[in-house]
Formats: sequence, C-alpha cells, structure tokens
Amino acid sequence: MRANRRSFFFILLTILFYFVVFEARATPDNLQLMPTETHHVAQLNSNQPYVAGYDALTPDLHTMKPVSAVLITVSFPSTDTRHFPSAGWIGGGLFVQDQDSRFGFVDYGFYMMLVIDAASDVFLDVGLHQTRESTAPIQGPTAELLYAYTWRISGITPSTPITLGASWDSDGFVHYSLLAAGFNVTLPPVDVAGLPNCENIHRQFWSGNWKPGTFPFAHYVHYFQFGVVSSEIMANDKWSVKISNPRLMKKPEGEWRQVDTAWSTQGDISYIDWDWMWGGAPYTGVYAQYYQNPLTNPYEVTFFYNGQTLLSGTVLWESKSPKDTSTALTPPADFSQIFRMTETMPFSIQMVLIGIVASGMICLSKQRRKTKPDSPFRKPL
Repeated sequence: MRANRRSFFFILLTILFYFVVFEARATPDNLQLMPTETHHVAQLNSNQPYVAGYDALTPDLHTMKPVSAVLITVSFPSTDTRHFPSAGWIGGGLFVQDQDSRFGFVDYGFYMMLVIDAASDVFLDVGLHQTRESTAPIQGPTAELLYAYTWRISGITPSTPITLGASWDSDGFVHYSLLAAGFNVTLPPVDVAGLPNCENIHRQFWSGNWKPGTFPFAHYVHYFQFGVVSSEIMANDKWSVKISNPRLMKKPEGEWRQVDTAWSTQGDISYIDWDWMWGGAPYTGVYAQYYQNPLTNPYEVTFFYNGQTLLSGTVLWESKSPKDTSTALTPPADFSQIFRMTETMPFSIQMVLIGIVASGMICLSKQRRKTKPDSPFRKPL
C-alpha cells in the first residue's frame, strides 16, 4: 500500500515538474519591450520597397466596410541578418487606412510592424500618417507623420510568431496589443482624435477596396494591407517574412473575421487614397509562398528573396470559413514603462493537472476501501 502510494505521488510530482520546467524553458520570464527612439517608419510615396497582400471583399474590388479592429501574425523564419546592410532592416505587419468625417480629401494611414535589423534585434513599430490629396490646380498632395513609437523586444527569437493588433474605442483612442509564445503584452493607447487637426477622424478603420476617379486616371485603393517593407531591397536569399491569419472585427467586442480572399500588390500601386501609397517602390526580386503554391493552409503568405518578383494581382488565397473568435485584444497600459510579458498557464494544462489529482484521489480512496480489517491504518467498524 505504502509503495503504491509513494509511486503514485512520485509520478504526479514528475508530471508537475515537467510542466513547470517545460513552460519556463519555452517561454522565458525575461521577455520585455523597451522604448527606443530608433524608429523604423513605413513611409509613403518614397523609394522604400514594399509588397503586400490585401483584403479583397468582392471580385470587382469596389466594396468597402468599416471595422473597429485588425489583427495579424508575423515572424521571421530562416532569417540570417549577417547578410543585411549595416543600417538595414525589414518589417512585416499591417497597414490600414482611416478617413476624415469632415474633409473628403484628408485620410490617415496606420502601420504596425514587427521589424528585424542587421544586429538581429527585433522591434515593434507603430505610427500614423495624415495625408491630404491634391486639389489641382490649387495645391499638390501633402502628408505628415503624426506619431511614431518603437519598442525593442528582448527575450524572444525572430522565428517566434507574434500577433499584432490595433483597435479603436468610441472615445477616439487607438489601442495596440501584442501576443507571443503564451505571453500577453498590453501597449499604450494613443488619443488620435485629440491630436492636432484630427478631431474629425472616423473612430474606425476601413477594409475592402475602392476605385476613385474614371479611366484613364483611376486606380484601385486597398484599405487593409498586410506585407513587407524595408529600408532598401534586401537582395539575398537569407531572409523570409511569414504573415498569417489577418483578421478584422466589425464592431467592438464582436467576432473576428478572417480575410477570406487576399490578392497581392506592389509598392508602386499600393494606394491608400487618390495620391498616396505605402512604400512607393515595388519589391523587385521578392516572391512568395502562398495557398497551393505550395502552402496547404490558407490565410498565410511567406515573402522571400529569390530574384523573381511577385506580380500584383496574384491570388494568395480564396477561402470561406467560420468566423474566428480565438484572439482578444487586451486593455492598454502607459507609454513610459517597460512592457513585460506576463503569462497565464493555459487552460488545457490546468485541466490536465486537475484530472491527474482527481484520478489520484479516486485511486487512493479505492485502495483504502480494499485494506484488510486488521490493518493499523483502518479503524474497525
């Protein structure tokens, strides 16, 4: 009896030790975000190379809808930054448009990127451009970077998938969120509606597409894009950027919707309004793996350099699936602090441990019932 009991508790302690050690090794407790002034800005109408996918709501690319939040997952698999230029960097992330409710010629471009530089340091960059379309012959197009914030992420490898999220609230704040390896980081809100000349901004992002103007001057606008931008063309095959599961939420606290259909665009036609586009230059020499070429799962694309250029209008995936409600954004924090990732033991592990303990209690109870009457551990009836 005693030998069986000791054996049981030894097995239980071994399992508990395994979970504790495995979790500590898989998700180090020194993960943190440190604010830095080393910004990596996704520019507009520049010479930055850019390639991306976008949400194609309808085949005619003439449907747009408001959304309250967007999500995307980014990682850098098989990336060796020793081949980067000394000041070079590559960013992968989400690029989404908003509009002014009063002035039709004023728009906004939000970016949220995971960035890796030549030293293999990983960063989170967020920023906002305000654009003004041209009103010929009165004035040409203008743009202003309203804010740019950067955090250096330590304690995680570049190949670790990190989910980036941005959402609006009704008070005019944009909230940022980051999820990685079982950790949850809350990022600070930005009072966008309180910024100078931004009081009329819609409290929402836009998804889908539009075609302003008429032939031969018209072009397509893609409101929600997800792709890659870099300081310059990284003409080597030692890097890749994987982007997966772009999602949108129509209403606050609503359900997440996968981007069911995604097509590609290049930086010379990646318009967010009549005049302005992300990047500004095509990412020549960069190709992609996507659904059925050769990936077997939809909702993901991996960009990499091999000398071939991904054509604009390539169908990255076309699929219909149930709505995804698995990821939730978290409350914001304060700008001035170092953001440490906090971990909660997954619910599945908790249930396993509860089951083990419950099984042990039942086992011991049965063994007690089978104990002989003359046992010193059992009182006679």
